[in-house]
Amino acid sequence: MLNVALCSYGMSGKVFHAPLITAEPRLNLHSILQRNEPTALVDYPQAKIVKSVDELINNPEIQLVVVNTPNEHHYPMTKAALLAGKHVVVEKPFTLSLSEGNELIALAQQKNLILSVFQNKRLESDHLDAQQVIQSGALGRIVEVEWHYDRYRTNITHKKWKEDNLPGSGTWFDLGIHMVDSMLCLFGKPNAVYADMRSLRRAEGSTDYFNVCFHYDDVRVILRSSTYVSEKGATVAIHGDKGSFLKFGQDVQESQMMRGIIPGMAGWAQPGADNYGVLHVHNNGEATRSTIPGQRGYYEHYYKNIVDTISGHASLAFLPQQSLLGVELLLAGEASARQQRLINL
Repeated sequence: MLNVALCSYGMSGKVFHAPLITAEPRLNLHSILQRNEPTALVDYPQAKIVKSVDELINNPEIQLVVVNTPNEHHYPMTKAALLAGKHVVVEKPFTLSLSEGNELIALAQQKNLILSVFQNKRLESDHLDAQQVIQSGALGRIVEVEWHYDRYRTNITHKKWKEDNLPGSGTWFDLGIHMVDSMLCLFGKPNAVYADMRSLRRAEGSTDYFNVCFHYDDVRVILRSSTYVSEKGATVAIHGDKGSFLKFGQDVQESQMMRGIIPGMAGWAQPGADNYGVLHVHNNGEATRSTIPGQRGYYEHYYKNIVDTISGHASLAFLPQQSLLGVELLLAGEASARQQRLINL
């Protein structure tokens, strides 16, 4: 049994990490950092509430620390935990600079500790379905992929680290990192990027709209997100010389966890009727159009792999080097939008 400490009990801690940790039988949610009202005790009365980072990371009973704090705290808190000899899971984005990420990776290797980034969207149906279709070869030579993460959201939240125009703020770092991560898993590192980013809801606010095109030798991957989309289309569109695949609907895992449905419960991760893909292919002059149900996702595999890796029974599936490459592309996208030009990578 590994004892785990959570560095925050906000949305990511309450909805994602704490339930997924408790769903893994080889993990024990030992401590939670809450400086104000200890609301986590309502959900996890057995957990210890601590008031400082030092108290949390210096507890010899803790083996794994989850750094699920605002983005600017990822680097210093992860570094402190590694220096204290703890394995670390850190929320996306990994860090806000390449130098920070490289330092943390080197430190984890030096101390023989596990360091991983929580890129949970790889474990959702959008990514899994896109991966399956591309690997099947049904579309022939892939020429274009368009990935959407749209919402209709007019309000400005109180979270300054998301809403103010600060390093690592806005939807490009919050949502774009998921799309960039999927792109890297499917196609590897691109050759160049051209980006357009805007703040729609507030002048001088953080990015809440982006249209980013990554260039590969023969493929263009377009990542789009806007806060002013009330009628949603396909979340993923993949086009090749033999046909197209369009994916509709959303993976259910996040919405289920928001309602308290977690791994092991009835209906967990079962795709709804609105989660499906349309495959339209041409073979020998004949067109075939079919509907494909969305695949079942599996968030629970993330912490299973963490425990298996720490215990020496598996290789780490979510490598920090992959996530750091994602940070490199986020920064390049920002530079492209700021300079209004193509950036070679």
